[in-house]
Amino acid sequence: MDTMITFRNGKLNEFMTKDQIRKTAPYIFATAPTNKAVSDRYVFASTETIIDDMAKLGWGVVQCKQQRSNKNSNVRSFHLVAFQNPEVYITKQTEHGEEIDAYPQIILSNSHDGFNSFKFMVGIFRLVCSNGLVIATQEFENIAIRHINYSFEELRLTVAASIEKVQEQVAVMNKMREVELTEEQRKDFAVNAVAIRTGKDVDEVKVSDEEVEELLEPVRKEDNGTDLWTTFNVLQEKVIKGLFHMGTTKRGKQRKARPITGPAKDLEVNQSLFRHATSYLLAA
Repeated sequence: MDTMITFRNGKLNEFMTKDQIRKTAPYIFATAPTNKAVSDRYVFASTETIIDDMAKLGWGVVQCKQQRSNKNSNVRSFHLVAFQNPEVYITKQTEHGEEIDAYPQIILSNSHDGFNSFKFMVGIFRLVCSNGLVIATQEFENIAIRHINYSFEELRLTVAASIEKVQEQVAVMNKMREVELTEEQRKDFAVNAVAIRTGKDVDEVKVSDEEVEELLEPVRKEDNGTDLWTTFNVLQEKVIKGLFHMGTTKRGKQRKARPITGPAKDLEVNQSLFRHATSYLLAA
C-alpha cells in the first residue's frame, strides 16, 4: 500500500478565525515580550505575524494550544500552532484506488519570553482520527527562525523546507506499515508507552496483562492491525488522550489515566513514542 504526498487545487478546509484562536491561546496575540528581562537585542515578532504570513502562503490555523501560566507569573508564554494547507495532502493506494489518507501540518512552537526561537515541526493529521491527532518528532524539529532574523522570505523558505521534510515522513510511514510486529513486540511497545507517559524507566513500570490488552485495543475498526504504523497510532492516541488505566487506587479501583493537555508534554511524549517506534524498524 503506497503512500505519497500530493499537491492540488481544492476546496479550502475550515480554518480557525482569529477570535477562536484568541479564546484558545491568547499568548499568540501578545504585543510585547512577556519577559521584561529580555535583552535589548531581542526583536519582538508576534506569532500573529507568522499566522498572517502563513495565510499568504496558503496555510491556515487548524489547532492551537498554550502552556498554562504560573499563578504568580506569565513570563513563560509557550504555545503551539498547527497549520494546514488543503492543497497539500497524503494519499495511499488501496484496493478501491487512490484515497486521501492524511494532511501534513506545519507545527509552530514559540514563546514571547526571549527563551525560544520560532521552531517548525512536521505533523500529520490522520483523517481516520478526526480529533486532530498529530505526529511531531524531534527528527523533524531542526528548522528554526530566531526572532532577531525574522522575515517573510525566510518564512517562505522554511515552509518549503518543511514540505521536503514531509517527503521523509511519508517514507518512514511506508516502512512502518510494512513491518508486522509479533505479539511480544506489541506488548513491549505498550509497556514502553506507559513508561514514556509516566517519565519512568521501563524497568520501573508495572503494567498488568489486562492494561496491556486495553492499550492495544483500537478505538476504531480502521485501526485494526498488527503492523508497526497501526500499533504506534493506537498507542499514541491511548497515551495522549488518557484512554487507558494505570494501576489501582488505595481502594483497589482501577485508576484511569488523564489526558495530556499541556503542549510541552504533548510534544515530549509524541517525540519519545515516535523514536521508540522507529527502533522496531532497525530490528525488522
